[in-house]
Amino acid sequence: MKPGAVVKGDKATKGTLIVKPTGVLTAIGTIADPIVFTSSQPAGERDKGDWGGVILMGDAYVNQSAKPAVEGLTAPANDADFYKYGTINQADATVGINNQNSGTLRYVRIEYAGIELIPNSETNGLTLAGVGSGTTLEYIQSSYGGDDAFEWFGGSVGAKHLIAMATWDDDFDTDFGWRGNVQFGLSVRAPFIADQSGSTSFESDSQG
Repeated sequence: MKPGAVVKGDKATKGTLIVKPTGVLTAIGTIADPIVFTSSQPAGERDKGDWGGVILMGDAYVNQSAKPAVEGLTAPANDADFYKYGTINQADATVGINNQNSGTLRYVRIEYAGIELIPNSETNGLTLAGVGSGTTLEYIQSSYGGDDAFEWFGGSVGAKHLIAMATWDDDFDTDFGWRGNVQFGLSVRAPFIADQSGSTSFESDSQG
């Protein structure tokens, strides 16, 4: 994906960009020409929850008793495991698995995500499900989302230079035993914008 590219998520069909385990997303923008993932609604009519955001899935360790599925995604009838991710047996979570690579996002903006795929199950700006540390996440802004700006479900991927801008729920949310680092994370909260569940800069859980 070239610098300056704009990818629009469709509201009517709940468009969502999903990268399954073994898949790779390469979105490398520049300071002057970031790559933008945004709503397909006309400018001036875009709002939180217009589309489903970016979901990266990997094979790194998650501290669950069974492989989890990404929240809100409905698997095909003939493949119940279609949206499952991660490695649940810590003995199997070798260095190679935990270093798994789901691609590179650098100088990227994600905005107006967070649609309800199913009732009471919103997507995030950037969802990282069992993603390994071989993945590169740098200079990413998640803006005006309908749920969390960034959420990690297990895995070991780190990130640098993240901005959570005017999100509806949490800015940074970690679950399922995520083991990574974020260097330089900025929360910019908008007055009077918050989820009824209680929006926070950080929410950290172990097993949900």
